[in-house]
Amino acid sequence: MDRRDRIKKRLFDREFETKKDWWGQDKTILTCEEVREKSIVMRKALAIELTMRNMPLEIKADELIVGIRTQGGAGSGRVFPTYALPEEEAWAAGYGLSPHSIWGHHPARFEVIIRKGILGIVEDIDDRIRKELCLKGPDLEKVDRLQAMRLSIGSVRCLSERYVKLLCQAAGQEEDSGRRAELFEMARVCGRVPYHPAQTFHEALQSVFFLFCALHSTMEFVPLGRVDQFLYPYYERDISEGRLTKSGAAALVSSWIAKFAEITQIRPSNFEFDRASAYDFSGGAGKGFQGFVADYSTEENYGIAYNNLLNNMIIGGLTPGGACAVNDLTYIILDEWAYLELVTPVLSVRFNKLTPPDLYERCADILRKGSGEPAIYNDEAIMKALLADGVSLEDARDYSNDGCWETLIPGKTNFQFDMVELALLLEYLLHRGHSLIRRRAEGPDLGNPSCFSTYDDFYQAFISLLGQRIRALVKNKVQHYLLRKRIAPSPLLSSVMEGCIDSAEDVYTGGAVYNFHSMILTEAATCFDSLAAIKKLVYDEGVCTMQQLAEACRCNFQGYEFLRDACLKAPKYGNDDDYVDVIAARVLHDAAGIVQEIHRSGDAGIYRIPLGVGTFEHYEQLGQGLGATPDGRLSGVAVGSNYSASIGMDTSGPTAAIRSAAKADLSRYSTSCMLDLQINANEVQGLEGLERMVGLIKGFCALGGEVLTLTGVDEKQMLDAQVHPENHKNLRVRVGGFSAYFISLSKIHQEIMIQRVKH
Repeated sequence: MDRRDRIKKRLFDREFETKKDWWGQDKTILTCEEVREKSIVMRKALAIELTMRNMPLEIKADELIVGIRTQGGAGSGRVFPTYALPEEEAWAAGYGLSPHSIWGHHPARFEVIIRKGILGIVEDIDDRIRKELCLKGPDLEKVDRLQAMRLSIGSVRCLSERYVKLLCQAAGQEEDSGRRAELFEMARVCGRVPYHPAQTFHEALQSVFFLFCALHSTMEFVPLGRVDQFLYPYYERDISEGRLTKSGAAALVSSWIAKFAEITQIRPSNFEFDRASAYDFSGGAGKGFQGFVADYSTEENYGIAYNNLLNNMIIGGLTPGGACAVNDLTYIILDEWAYLELVTPVLSVRFNKLTPPDLYERCADILRKGSGEPAIYNDEAIMKALLADGVSLEDARDYSNDGCWETLIPGKTNFQFDMVELALLLEYLLHRGHSLIRRRAEGPDLGNPSCFSTYDDFYQAFISLLGQRIRALVKNKVQHYLLRKRIAPSPLLSSVMEGCIDSAEDVYTGGAVYNFHSMILTEAATCFDSLAAIKKLVYDEGVCTMQQLAEACRCNFQGYEFLRDACLKAPKYGNDDDYVDVIAARVLHDAAGIVQEIHRSGDAGIYRIPLGVGTFEHYEQLGQGLGATPDGRLSGVAVGSNYSASIGMDTSGPTAAIRSAAKADLSRYSTSCMLDLQINANEVQGLEGLERMVGLIKGFCALGGEVLTLTGVDEKQMLDAQVHPENHKNLRVRVGGFSAYFISLSKIHQEIMIQRVKH
């Protein structure tokens, strides 16, 4: 086996099978009164320094890049040394916050650590401190934040220095001369970066990974962004000056990509339920509505996101100047990632009119084999929406995705979101503010739904609820956003985000260039289909009254089987049917109008409020919280994923599904709308099948779709994996904004995946 074969075997046979140790939960920096009296941001910086000086180290066989991040992830939980005082934690709990209230999601400016090194970043911080202290009335809180940034980024050098010693020790004990030379070269690299600017491709890769390790080990679960862009100058220079061959670069890239996946756990028996908890980073509970909480601590939901590290990378696209950004490194990264068959980092590819045909073909070939990745991003549609949301042209061309699928500007964006549950709002309207599942009043009571004499009256009432919900979420965010830095400041991430050093402000509280708080419309297909059923059955054809339909939903259609049959036969989104697609387009248009009015009123504060449509991995959990709906869906059943049709309802093929999705005006949906499609693997075999896949991708982009995922895993594979999991370790399925190994999912989620391909 060659190096990458050995690395891949190590990952699947050892790393993924071995239960990982957690580090940091028993550590504290609150050891003396002098430390306790410091500001919370400085205490956080001291905890970061403690981590860099003491976190575990390891050199793995065959690797060329070193470093291991501590255990933790979006679905598995967070562990970090204690830095907050008990009274601070008690205060924060009253607002739904804690020291673990770190959002992550948005890429750091990884290029700055390569280009300037820690040395250059510290010089920038020192210059800013001097400028502040020269003022007549210096802001000492700003100086304190800057000093915390300085300590945080400076401490990353401790990690690299520890690896220099370990590598030299390993080299001295290595009997193989070739490996000994590699270890000494790795020690040399770690002696330079990330403290100094990178000079070679190897140094650039190592510098990025050290910063990544530091961020993820201090609870900042951030993605990588446009890796083929900020790494390419170092690759190109090494190639042109004869220091590196393409095969040598591929070996480095393969080792580098593998590093991000090493904490993956493939066996559910290794999952630790007691460490998972609901996300607690919202910052103040909204009033008047039941809010969605992503709770991974239940057995049904836990496995689906355990390996979600919010770690995406995106390749291709355009340069900030508007030229095609595809380069040799784009293809190397794509090929090495495809060979390793990992679920992290998640890979996405940007396409536009300048994209070379070969990139379409390579991506289509990978996708038809069932990986569910790379995800397809349509530059023209996404850039148009970003420009409409006030992003500059150069930055719009430079967009990437976050830790899931949402689009933003890498290294410049404080990105957060709220989920707006469309079908739940419709449930409130039908049942006078009550939840059918929780059997309590949660939303506004707009009166007996039978009082709406026309469909348009009913629809306008629904839009009024939608407006109330969005305005409440925005108001809540604006009122509470400053609270986060009082319990969960981010001095390390702030030091490598554009704008934060200049403003001397935390990335989450105004320091970034762009502050996006997106409204993600979720349960979309269930809402569209339910509105279509109400319009058709109640108002157009008089099959039933509104009272009868609402009662049928309350009874979960027991005793109303005839009515459920009519509901199921009503038009369904995802089949190129104008009856329902026009309704869908109207909902999205009116949601955009609500947000535009919020911006005009000035109620958004420092935030831009972009829009998106998605469920992430929560389609099962969202369904669990939703009673029976007018589209014929039964109580507790999963909703459709992201911007896709309800499960089993897109019966007219992928082209029809794309046409349905593209009918809406998405020019204000800059967070993007992800369409998840299943493809029949038997229909994309051979050269003709490859051309069909390429045509599907190009057609999606031409029609104005924003983000597309294509999965070709068939029912037979998944059924066999349930019986013989040991034979299907690398079987991946798309579960929202990322992929998961099928055998790591709970039985309930495995069944959902099987249902999605049956039709």
